[in-house]
Amino acid sequence: MASLITPSISASLAGFALAFASTITSDVLFMVRRFVGLEQSMVAIERVKEYSELTREPPEFLEPRPPASWPPEGAIECENLVILSILISFNNQPELPNVLHKLNFNILPGEKVGILGRTGSGKSTLALSFFRFVEATQGRILVDGLDIAKVGLTDLRRKLTIIPQDPTILSGSLRSTLDVFNEYEDAEIFEALRRVHLIPSQETPEEDVAAINQNVFRNLDSSVSEGGENFSTGEKQLLCMARAILKRSKVLVMDEVCLNISQAHESHLPSGHSVDYATDELIGKTIRHEFAASTILTIAHRLRTVIDYDRVMLLHQGHIAEFDRPSVLLKDPMSKFYALCKATGKEEFAMLKKMAGV
Repeated sequence: MASLITPSISASLAGFALAFASTITSDVLFMVRRFVGLEQSMVAIERVKEYSELTREPPEFLEPRPPASWPPEGAIECENLVILSILISFNNQPELPNVLHKLNFNILPGEKVGILGRTGSGKSTLALSFFRFVEATQGRILVDGLDIAKVGLTDLRRKLTIIPQDPTILSGSLRSTLDVFNEYEDAEIFEALRRVHLIPSQETPEEDVAAINQNVFRNLDSSVSEGGENFSTGEKQLLCMARAILKRSKVLVMDEVCLNISQAHESHLPSGHSVDYATDELIGKTIRHEFAASTILTIAHRLRTVIDYDRVMLLHQGHIAEFDRPSVLLKDPMSKFYALCKATGKEEFAMLKKMAGV
């Protein structure tokens, strides 16, 4: 056939060509597979190159290290603080807009401060800056007179405490989750769990014994899965709060703890308790009692959480719009805080004014 179409090609040469032509599809498939594999390998190389060029974190320890008692009081002073966004900071692009713009404020030892603002106002960035997850572009933060930029990351993050909205918990036992460095007795750990209401008090009625026995928090050897997936977000926040009680930290930063905690008590509070504002109030009292001597900064999404705090800070586009006592701001109809409270509705507004003592 091939000889008839192209008489210049002999039958033997045509057969040889056809034999090789039959394998061309497998050769093309092999080439495509190799090309895809090369492309995947190049992606991995690109990632390795990207990670190798990331800005290194500051050292874990800096000399001279802070005293063991630091911070003794928990006073906070912020001077001309300018911070870029997290992604911008990591990419080193200072020409882009700042998230926080020259913040200046003082917080007294033991003062309870609520931080309010719309999404993107800089609340979370300010909270992260206390632990140097984002570094200050300008200005500084002083805790009891010590610039945190001169404190190693390990020392800083062990001395201050944060309870994020979505806590990260490592796998292991309940004991290792609460007592990472094996510093506390079991009795102290159980007491911390009682104080955050994850286990009932010793005065629980006998009819609740069955519920007590089903409570996984009664056993410190209970398994904790990676990321704490066997606990709700609220339970993980409560575990972080129990850990903070054990640490007795003088500075505590919280990201709307009660928002998720009210979901955590449905299976652990004694029967007859409602899981709503009553639970929030219970946890709020626990926070105020257990951390009475600590300085607390709470990123609030609900006004009830911080209405009875010493002061509230209202952030707007990275600036401090208002910073005063809730009662003072509620007496000023022109204040932004007054407008926020009024927008909650007539009944809730009246309750907020009552809680603020107005």
